[in-house]
Amino acid sequence: MSLRPARNYRAVQRPYTRKEYIKSIPYSKITKFDHGNVHGKFDYEVRLVANSSFQVRSNALESARMTILAQLRKKLPSDEHYFFKIVPYPHHILRKHAMAGVHKAERLQKGMRLAFGKPDGRAAQLGRGDTILFVRVNEEYLDVARYCVKLAKLKIPHMTKVEVVKLNGGKAEE
Repeated sequence: MSLRPARNYRAVQRPYTRKEYIKSIPYSKITKFDHGNVHGKFDYEVRLVANSSFQVRSNALESARMTILAQLRKKLPSDEHYFFKIVPYPHHILRKHAMAGVHKAERLQKGMRLAFGKPDGRAAQLGRGDTILFVRVNEEYLDVARYCVKLAKLKIPHMTKVEVVKLNGGKAEE
């Protein structure tokens, strides 16, 4: 069965059950969060920042990660020239009501209100101003990093913006 559109899960919804009550929790699609030279000193950081509060599925984060990595590996000489990180972890468990997707959805039973439904996937809940991902590079590769983050922005809901921050010894200048 195919995935439902991302707009179905975009609104921030707090869970009302605990994880120990859920029988089968789906795994996160993200395999690795840090890439490149973790201990390197870089001049600039290109961030993807949330403009408003929303949820982003782990599939979308993994898709953005793969897009950025493919472009960075194609355009930069080696992994020593960048550091890339996905910041949020998808803790929130998405659920799907099985009856809502069939042709008789207008006649739902009222028997079990607020039933949890079947676990469908995972999502990260983001607040306004939260950093979704960032790429740290030196000045000569700044345009490449900006282009990579711009491509990753297409994989994530539209309420995001790209920021370029100059780093001072590995820390952002305010």
